[in-house]
Amino acid sequence: MAFDVDGALAELLRSRARPEGLTWLEQVIADVAAGADPEVAFPAVGRHVGRGGLDVPGATLTTATGEVVPLAAWRVDDAARVRVLLAAARHDAAGALATAARLYAQGDARERTGALRALPFLPGAADDAAALPAVLDAMRVTQGEIFEAAICDNPYGSRHLPQLEWRKAVLKALFVGLSIHRIPGLDDRADADLAQSLCDFAAEREAATRAVPPELWPLAARHAPPGLAAKLIGYLEHPNPVHRAAAATALGHVVATDARVRPFLTDRAERERDDVVAAALRGALARG
Repeated sequence: MAFDVDGALAELLRSRARPEGLTWLEQVIADVAAGADPEVAFPAVGRHVGRGGLDVPGATLTTATGEVVPLAAWRVDDAARVRVLLAAARHDAAGALATAARLYAQGDARERTGALRALPFLPGAADDAAALPAVLDAMRVTQGEIFEAAICDNPYGSRHLPQLEWRKAVLKALFVGLSIHRIPGLDDRADADLAQSLCDFAAEREAATRAVPPELWPLAARHAPPGLAAKLIGYLEHPNPVHRAAAATALGHVVATDARVRPFLTDRAERERDDVVAAALRGALARG
């Protein structure tokens, strides 16, 4: 049975949006589903329902193709705007993505964020790249919230971005401090060019005496460039256990093809006192 995205959002909004705003929203949804242009109400959504965080720890939505989308970063007006676009899709399924892209192009930051969050739930999201220009634009803007909505926890962007642009999105997420684990399809789309770019990014950070996000190492190690194994062995001695654990996990991708790695993992495992790091080291050795 298909997941009822609109129903789930309506239930979440009942306890988080203003009562009078919900009445207004239901009328807008009815009008839009009957053919009214959503651009009339779209800018007013936040004013009526509120703009605070949706505040639903652990809550998710599921797309028609089974992708699970966390709602941790959503706001109340995001949820309401997604409902408006779902109503537009009930009137014109074929044009739903184009409508979202149009509302993105003419909207402010909050409207753009709401339009982007709707993309994976609209008809045709799996195959139709009609809203890709909105995603590409979101990658260029300076507002971090817009970029986050396009790339993090959004299967539409990951599905339709060309590989070069997708790599740029991963690197920008690291640069602005967003977790790359929030990018759908990360493991499937990672390639050797991305691995080299991640290593170059890490080298630049090290040269500037800035911390390297440890989560990049396991991803880079899936297509390990020359010299990465030696760098990761060095990180096994990092004073921060988070870095040691990430290096150990990354070396788990390397140990099966580079036997020189195993003695270093074994030695570190014998000395490691942090339980999380020790488990990562054991896991890496098991993969070899």
